[in-house]
Amino acid sequence: MVVTYSTNPGYPPYHWAVSETAFDGASIELLELVRPAGVTFKALVYPWKRVLALAADGQIDMLLSLRKTPEREEFLNFVPHRAFANPIAVFVREDRRFRFSNWNSLQGRQGGYSAGDTFGGGFDEFLRLNLTMEGAPSMENNFRKLLLGRIDYFVTGYYTGMTYVQSHPEAGVISALQPMISDQAIHFAFSKKSAHQGLIAEINRKLEALDRKGVPDALLKKHLERFAGTPPVIRLP
Repeated sequence: MVVTYSTNPGYPPYHWAVSETAFDGASIELLELVRPAGVTFKALVYPWKRVLALAADGQIDMLLSLRKTPEREEFLNFVPHRAFANPIAVFVREDRRFRFSNWNSLQGRQGGYSAGDTFGGGFDEFLRLNLTMEGAPSMENNFRKLLLGRIDYFVTGYYTGMTYVQSHPEAGVISALQPMISDQAIHFAFSKKSAHQGLIAEINRKLEALDRKGVPDALLKKHLERFAGTPPVIRLP
């Protein structure tokens, strides 16, 4: 049985594209650990917004490590147990740091986010109603804009942002503010049009068992440390 899967091609240490047909990262290791017998996983690498559209159409069976939202639940059935923790942080340049106590602290400033990202905990709705934020194609684009002073802050996953900061010397002037924007988990999910949704129960059981042993957190730490040393190559489609 061949199950196609995809994910965001530039979201380390969780996952990133290494070629036009392959991903690497913590999500990929976790996927192999929960693989049901007789199943072969086939990676499909596309830009993130297109990945979501293809999953909605049933052209991709499974998505890895993404946040639950009402919009996504319209076309995806999420595996109930989490894949990973994924706290969301506000990143700023140290010389343009500002006092941050809650979401209201972001009002009146120019922010950035990566196209296709969602943040959970009510922040997406707050963003649309109260903040001035512009999307960019990737995390790399947003960090470059932050370094150039084109935006005042960038909202993204804490662990993902730290991989960039640790692997780019020029980004040493960037840091994450406290508190976190949100701290909701990310999950594996199947397209509602996939013929393989029957795998959800088994994958869920395996995720629960691995989480009890601390395996997902260990995988995140392992791949974050990879970026602190010699960063793997990320190839964006």
